[in-house]
Amino acid sequence: MGCDIHSHAEVKRPDGTWRNVGKIFPVNGPIWAGIIKSDFEEPFYPRNYGVFGFLANVRNYSCVTPIAEPKYAIPEDAAPETQRAYEEWEGDAHSASWLTLEQLLAVDYSTIAWNRRVMKQTAPKCWNGAALAEEGEGTHESLRDFLGELFFAHLETLKTLGKPEDVRVVFWFDN
Repeated sequence: MGCDIHSHAEVKRPDGTWRNVGKIFPVNGPIWAGIIKSDFEEPFYPRNYGVFGFLANVRNYSCVTPIAEPKYAIPEDAAPETQRAYEEWEGDAHSASWLTLEQLLAVDYSTIAWNRRVMKQTAPKCWNGAALAEEGEGTHESLRDFLGELFFAHLETLKTLGKPEDVRVVFWFDN
């Protein structure tokens, strides 16, 4: 069974409340080639377990150091649209959390990460695509390469919404 992210970009209003900005990711240019429009109208979608591991230690088969452990709740002051969307998932939502754009931009994406997710044969004609690499296996790459172009395209879009401390992504996962 797969795991998906459900995420909402929010911007802080001058009165201190948060506004859900809705569907913000455009479809154009070569980076979007082959990706269905609905697959990236939310920040950090579509499914990418490397990104999920980095954001909240979810499906972290690569053993990448997460930016933060999940808070296991959405913010108490989440925008009403975000709260409703979260409530619709009832007990199927897990690892809910949020990160500000400021937190996301503070990361040194040139840091080298050891991607420990490898494919190993476990029996004849049987392969495990989420096996853990032993010393000398896997790949060493920058977080920038590990997270991929789409992650950074989403960051660029988030940067257009406001000051980094006034933009956040509220998210949760389902299985």
